[in-house]
Amino acid sequence: MAAATLFPARRVRAIVIATPPPTHSIAGALAKSRAISRSLFFTLDDPISSVTSQRGEVVLAHLSTPLVVDGVTLAPAGSPERIKVLNVRAASSGDVYGYVDIYFEPFALSDGLRLPLVAPTSRLTVHTTIGHESTVGVEDTVANILFPPHVLYQVFRRGRNLELGKGTQIRAEEGARIGILAGKAFIATPPPLPVLSATPAAAFTPIPLMTPAHPRLPQAHPGAHAPTPSPSPSPTATPTATASPTSPA
Repeated sequence: MAAATLFPARRVRAIVIATPPPTHSIAGALAKSRAISRSLFFTLDDPISSVTSQRGEVVLAHLSTPLVVDGVTLAPAGSPERIKVLNVRAASSGDVYGYVDIYFEPFALSDGLRLPLVAPTSRLTVHTTIGHESTVGVEDTVANILFPPHVLYQVFRRGRNLELGKGTQIRAEEGARIGILAGKAFIATPPPLPVLSATPAAAFTPIPLMTPAHPRLPQAHPGAHAPTPSPSPSPTATPTATASPTSPA
């Protein structure tokens, strides 16, 4: 009775928290996602030329076909993309072809995510086949034999320039993996490349290749003679009695 008076009963309220339904993990979503290096095709809105393009110029383009992952449209057709010109060189004498170095800026998706893109060929130039180069080489050889001044034309012959007009399709590759988790997209970038010169971090102490020298033992110097061991006394030998000095009377 006294205990009930000292500690009266109190009314408490229980709050029930609903358990969320289980969802797929990111690892499972990545397993179902598309592999890296999936191609995306863009249509140029501005031309790219090794003659007229300037270093640092931004070329506008748009997505040719919609980007759909697991039935979810992440970017409709016509989504804008920016291509940056890194370096330009026009064709020159000596049959040197012109080229344009480009860089794809991250592609903006519908939900605000930015997908990194990689250019399969960062240097755009006029590609020639082995057959074309062989034919040109044979023609130059025959012309040099039949008409020796053709050598001067071959030296000062100008190469071809790169010309990509409006409406040209250009290809890019995804620089990360795209997955769908709970109806929303996520981007998983690949791990960094390992550096061969870096020392790996081991979770255990590796066994040394040789037994290290004990720091307390003296080290032998070059040219020093090792001490000769002395025989130890036999345990059965009786100790020799020695005369103790007598005290003076």
